[in-house]
Amino acid sequence: MNRPPVRNLLIALVLLGGVAVSRPIEAGDVTAFVTIPSPTNIWDRGYGAALTTTWFGVVALEGEAARIRGDLGDSSMSSFTGSALLAPPLGPLVPYGGIGIGFFRQSVGEDSDTGVVRCFVAGLKLKLGLAVVKGEYRRISLSGEPLLPMDRRFSFGAGISF
Repeated sequence: MNRPPVRNLLIALVLLGGVAVSRPIEAGDVTAFVTIPSPTNIWDRGYGAALTTTWFGVVALEGEAARIRGDLGDSSMSSFTGSALLAPPLGPLVPYGGIGIGFFRQSVGEDSDTGVVRCFVAGLKLKLGLAVVKGEYRRISLSGEPLLPMDRRFSFGAGISF
């Protein structure tokens, strides 16, 4: 069936207008970070990475891996956490907060302990094009009687948005 040229032009204009007015879809981001845990007399700085996916524009699911050295020469902690976050965008700023659960492994010399980590997460991201900068606070609860206590963590990082 042949469509009249005016009708084809109108269909093309509507489709192009829809593409021009629509917001780009932001699926998530990947960030690397440095972290400062507490108590600071037990823990040194650490590092990690997080992968965040955004759903429905305001819900974020995040997977995070972190490694923190202890102040004692041969002590450390690794953690892997999944978090559910509420993250409503306010222009380039994205405040977020939620809860997370995962597991940790601490080592002090020959001793080690593995358990569950639970956390409350609050943070702020600044998205500038593809670049993302973030600051975050985590209140941390470690199960059982860990070898070394940790009650909170501050993290600062940067990454890319996709």
